[in-house]
Amino acid sequence: MRFIVSELKPHIYELFPSLVYHTPFLTKDECEMYTKCLDDIEKESLPCSQRPLYQTTDKLHLLNNTWKELSNKVIDVINSIADHQHMIRDSLYNTNMWANIAAGPGYFHELHSHPNCFFSSIIYLRGNESSKTIFHDPRAQIKVLRPDYSEPTRLNTTAFKLPFKEGSISIFPAWLTHTVLSEGNDNSDRITITCNTMPHFESNKRTSNLKI
Repeated sequence: MRFIVSELKPHIYELFPSLVYHTPFLTKDECEMYTKCLDDIEKESLPCSQRPLYQTTDKLHLLNNTWKELSNKVIDVINSIADHQHMIRDSLYNTNMWANIAAGPGYFHELHSHPNCFFSSIIYLRGNESSKTIFHDPRAQIKVLRPDYSEPTRLNTTAFKLPFKEGSISIFPAWLTHTVLSEGNDNSDRITITCNTMPHFESNKRTSNLKI
């Protein structure tokens, strides 16, 4: 006798999720304003395989009130996410904030995560459909055995392509690896702002006390 899951109606526990939040954040006019503000900020070309790419200082949130206000707006969103996750903390603060600016067609970001922070976020100022952020399954075990599936779903995929939407923000665990691929298309207009965020909190767990 062949059992069919839909007929058995089991309770399925989706354990240990990697939560990626994606929401509208800035208006079109605000995106254009922040993009224009980047014109006057010093940038450097990264001497690595991620070219063509320019980055600003990673202390963008400390430069002036314009960027400080944007940083505070990011903190407001992440505070709501921390509430959703029932995180006990005193406050949140951004440790770093910088702009990634494509300098030509074929822009990409190799596989990476963001160390020394708890949350990371990406604000999508300008780009197109070929500028997606791709999040990768962090479980090393998935590479042991990889069968084919008749239909890709969020339960069997090993990567997820987040649609590029101008004015939106994505927030995710800082340890979650991600990439950007040009997919053979021209994404030379891609501009994003990235933030790394840490909580101030005190944990009184036995043998693992921590106050930061």
